[in-house]
Order: sequence, then C-alpha cells, then structure tokens
Amino acid sequence: MCAELQKQVFLGEQVLEVLINEETFTGALNQNAFDNCMRELRSANIVIILYNGEAGWAIAGSTSANGICHEEALVAMSEFSEMSYVIDLRAFATLPETGDAAVANANFSKDMTDAFPTIVAIPANNFEELQAGTLSQAQRLIWNALNKAMTTQKQIVKGSGVFGATLDWSKMTYAERKASLEKQLSAVFDPLAGFEQVFKRFHGIPDNMSVADARNMIGRPFLSEHTDIQDSNLKSGIIHFVAVYGNITEGQAKGLVGYPDLTVIKATFGLYLWEKNIHIQIFFVKGCINPQMIKTRFSEVTNWIKGSREEANILSRAASRFAILDTINKVNAVKKPKL
Repeated sequence: MCAELQKQVFLGEQVLEVLINEETFTGALNQNAFDNCMRELRSANIVIILYNGEAGWAIAGSTSANGICHEEALVAMSEFSEMSYVIDLRAFATLPETGDAAVANANFSKDMTDAFPTIVAIPANNFEELQAGTLSQAQRLIWNALNKAMTTQKQIVKGSGVFGATLDWSKMTYAERKASLEKQLSAVFDPLAGFEQVFKRFHGIPDNMSVADARNMIGRPFLSEHTDIQDSNLKSGIIHFVAVYGNITEGQAKGLVGYPDLTVIKATFGLYLWEKNIHIQIFFVKGCINPQMIKTRFSEVTNWIKGSREEANILSRAASRFAILDTINKVNAVKKPKL
C-alpha cells in the first residue's frame, strides 16, 4: 500500500511521502526508541492508523505502560485529531487472549473506542480484497485531509482582505460591534438542534479577549442567571454563547469566571468551558469578524457536539444548572418573618 501511495503524482510531482517507523527509522543515538517513534509521528502531516488491535511493545518490566502503538494513537488524537484517521483491521488479526499482551490490547481497545468517534472497517473476504479496500480508503482519507488543510488555510487568510461585511464591522464602535455580534449570534445559534428547550444567552466581545474594555462589556454574565430564568417557560439551562471578535486563550476564558479550576476544551470554533460544581457552561466562538464567520462557527460547534459525544452531558449539566438557579429563586421568594 505504501508503494502505491508514494507513486501518486500531481502535475508531474510526487506528492506523498509515507513514513513507517519500522521501515524509515532515522532515530538519533541520543534518543530512545519511544522518543524517536513520537518524533516521526509528529513530523507527519496526515496520520492513518491501521488498527489491528495490537498495542505494540511497551517499556520492559512495566505492566502499566501502554504499548507504543497505543501511545502513538493517543498522541495523534490529542495533538492533531483533525488530521488523524483509523482504519479497522481487527477482523483480520489474531491476538493473544491471555497474559500482559492481552491486557495491553484490551486497554488499547478501550481508549480507541473512547477517543476516536469514527473507526472505518474494510469489508473484505480475503487478503487481496483487504489490501485493495485499505488502499482505496486511505486515498479517500488523504483527499479528505487535503480538503481540510485547504479549508483551514482559507480561514487563516479570510480576514487578510478587509471588505464587505468584514470592513463594515471593522469600522464599528465597540457598542455597535457588540450589538451586531449578539444579534447575529442569537439568530444563528438559538435554533441549535437538540438544544431547543435549553435557555441560552448570547454575548459579544467586540475585540480580542485580552482587551479589558471589550471583555468588561459582558462582565460575568452567569451572576444574573437566576433572574434571567424567572420569566422563562424553559426548564433547562443556562448555556452562554460568547462571540469573540478576535482571539481568546484558555487563561482568558477562565479569568471570565474568576478562578482556574475549570474544564476548558479547545476546539476548532474556540473554547468550551464547564464549571464542575455549579455547572456554568460557556461556548466561546472566536474570530467572529463578520456574519458569515458566525455561521461557520455554528457548523463547527454542531460538529463538535455530535462528534465529541458530549451532547447528553451538556444537556445534563444544563438541567442541573437550572435546578440550582430555580432553588435559589425559591429560597429568595420565601417571606422573611417580621421581628
């Protein structure tokens, strides 16, 4: 398969170089085999995991260390999941059923199931069909990765030419831009599929999150949630959506809440924040330089919610948050005795 992929040309030039540690190993003597494998993995632009269920070799004498194939898959998923793919070949592999190797393989299988939402199996009745099907699937995955790379580059350069709506928004005052961000964010995100019965609030930060004057325009919006829900017919929420005109970092997102012990997940759209005790939830969507970018972020949020398998958890947290706020309102409604 590797030879077939490397033979592919575009406009007369070879376009693919296939790296396999066992065949193209160029590790330096001052690095151990594990580090060399990770270096090779990180040098790749596209990762295709041929998953036969075998965790690979582990550190000698260790019963808790993951196999090298296991570790490579985890790094691929953690560091560049958008450009990593899995082809499932387990139906054609025979693995040990007992011993340390069986335990390592079972751990590998669990992590693969948890980490990779999509694992593509190749239908085949013999080795020739398996080889042809794997090659065909790899080619499709490479094209998919190339399309993603092109799309990402388009996003990078999209703001470099300022005209149209981007120009219009750039000329606005903070107040005007904040209003435009919130209006567009509400129109696009309010009908989010699966969240129709969740109380949602929409906010705009009209500059980079690092700019205090822009950031302070929304304050700490979760502090008023108990009053927000009083006149609502909805019985779940609140989830906040914040359109950031510029950029935002994990530290800045935590700073909005006021302390660092929070779950913050990076994604293509920006950041998802969850406070684990009182279930504050905030989606920060970055780079909202025009109305179209907010629509793009909507697609990215939707894809992340579905692909991450977090939808049920987010809805459960929203229900818990509503229950907490409702209890606060009921306590506040109790008439205090006259002294």
